[in-house]
Amino acid sequence: MPVKVKLNEIVGALEMQYDERPSYVNLDTGEVHTIARELLDLDQRPGAEDVVPPSQKAELAVARSIAGGGPFHRLPSNHDIHEWKIMEEFAHSMRSEALREDLLDAIHGAGAFRNFKREIKRHAMDDAWFQFRTDALRQIAIEWCEGLGLAWK
Repeated sequence: MPVKVKLNEIVGALEMQYDERPSYVNLDTGEVHTIARELLDLDQRPGAEDVVPPSQKAELAVARSIAGGGPFHRLPSNHDIHEWKIMEEFAHSMRSEALREDLLDAIHGAGAFRNFKREIKRHAMDDAWFQFRTDALRQIAIEWCEGLGLAWK
């Protein structure tokens, strides 16, 4: 029977991760770990535990397990998620043509992410955007779990 992962933990990790802190799921336990890239780079160095603060020793142990081929699989990265496409889908979901056009205009050209966020705030749509984004990340997480044969709860 496959391990069950907590879908909310995976979605939370997808919402918070960035290139310098990728997230992994332990395929034996279902636990989600977000690891500092610097610890992934330190994992092979002898004496690494001497330069890592005590608060990061457990994270270093996980980084070593990941680097050593432990039972971990990386969650989709920001590049895999395509946040721009999520923003575009959100814009297309708007009933108001004027609002839809404002959002679509915002995501084209330089500063697309900043401009989109500005338009979201200007139209007081923060809650709707964050719910849409969370729902999209949840669907990505479900598809990712299914692709690995993982069960979720």
